[in-house]
Amino acid sequence: MKEQYIKQVEKELSLPHKAKKEVVRDLNEVFASALEHGETEQQVIQRLGTPKEFADSTAEQFGIDNASSKKRKGIISALVALIVAVVAFSIYAVTRLGKAPEGAIGQADATTNIQIESALGFDVLQIILAVGFAAAVIAVLLIIRTIHKNRR
Repeated sequence: MKEQYIKQVEKELSLPHKAKKEVVRDLNEVFASALEHGETEQQVIQRLGTPKEFADSTAEQFGIDNASSKKRKGIISALVALIVAVVAFSIYAVTRLGKAPEGAIGQADATTNIQIESALGFDVLQIILAVGFAAAVIAVLLIIRTIHKNRR
């Protein structure tokens, strides 16, 4: 129970790594001291509040707004995913734009019987397109999650 609580607090905290380690160390000391004085883990958790409440108050002591930091991370992640999607779609579009018809050689207007396969055995453009779609879906999900969290 204690380990789960501490892990959740660590997950909720938007602090630098060193500060997080300090908070985790302090929490372990709080639990150890309370247990020595006859308190149960459940009583300590009730006294400290939910992991989110504890993380928010701890971040506040460090002079950091825990909620806005998480919101900023969500927005940045969504923007990065959108940029990846746009770049992937752009690469795909640019490479397809000036292409001759499938099966044509050079600038021929008609198709031929000659088939040319890439050395890789698969179409790299299809992978780029799939990455673009995956990044777009991730971006949409991150935007929805950020909006949903901001309404609470």
